[in-house]
Amino acid sequence: MAGVYPEQKQEKSGRGARADSPRKRTPVGAILGNGAPVIVFAVLIVVTAFVSPEFFNIANLRNIGTQSAIVGVVAVGMTFVILGGGIDLSVGSVLGASGVVSAMMMKSGDNPYLALAAALLVGLVFGVANGLGVSALKIQPFIMTLAALVIARGFAMRQSAGGPQAFQTDNGLWTLLGTRQLLGVPGPVIVFFLTAVLAWIVLRYTSFGRQVYAIGGSPEVARLSGVRVDRVRVATYAISGFTAGMAGIMTASRISVGAPTAGTLMELSAIAAVVIGGTSLVGGTGGVLGSVFGALLLTILANVLNLVGVDPFDQQIVTGFIIIFAVVLTATALKLRRPTARA
Repeated sequence: MAGVYPEQKQEKSGRGARADSPRKRTPVGAILGNGAPVIVFAVLIVVTAFVSPEFFNIANLRNIGTQSAIVGVVAVGMTFVILGGGIDLSVGSVLGASGVVSAMMMKSGDNPYLALAAALLVGLVFGVANGLGVSALKIQPFIMTLAALVIARGFAMRQSAGGPQAFQTDNGLWTLLGTRQLLGVPGPVIVFFLTAVLAWIVLRYTSFGRQVYAIGGSPEVARLSGVRVDRVRVATYAISGFTAGMAGIMTASRISVGAPTAGTLMELSAIAAVVIGGTSLVGGTGGVLGSVFGALLLTILANVLNLVGVDPFDQQIVTGFIIIFAVVLTATALKLRRPTARA
């Protein structure tokens, strides 16, 4: 399966090496196209307007933006890994470890910017280690990142002695990453927006982005085409670790605590956001914009269920069914628009 590059048609190699002939799109396929996540998002907003008008309260919208920003930043990094045909189960634990490191440094009176750099470095180190384990040691991504999940959580517990690390700061950048607003927009939302835009540009307009898609489609074809597959894979995991580190800082800044248990199950939320957004788990197809809508959809759904008084246990059941529906809709859209080769 060849990688699907943005705004490009695929060509299949093999006997005859003929170019694909796009299947005539059905009306449903034309309507859905690449916009299945957007459609689900729009339907959810419309339904919300009827069942819970207080959803549109400015304070509630800001709260949704802040909550979606953290999972969204992690999902953006996860998108690179999944597009390249991998998976990263360690992001939640890396988030917690980065938050603990930054909080402990702030608590000790270290320079706030040094604390930021140290937390990002923790995320980057775990990301590079995951990439090297997958590429150099040929460990399955699931196993490698599962091991990193345990190691990162143990590191966070060891550094914090298993307890939360509270701190106080009035540093402008730190407060912007957590609680401060800029022109009425929460700081975390701005970080999420900038991260998503940068990732979109990289994937859409750079050779590195095209190489990520190529590796996700077929690592061997990419290698024969001159792509340094191992290097690119390490880079995708490094990006994922870096964004998890940033999310750890955002989480610690928001509550002024570095908690070693922060980010528990964040990896599942991030993967769900990416898959809901239309990125294939086998790699090569999808993009960042879908992941953004996936993160927003998950956060909005949880918020609406809270507003209408759905029992917390029932919320998990409803959310699971919504995820299944969104993924099936996205998969149907991709199937309807997938090109087929002529005999």
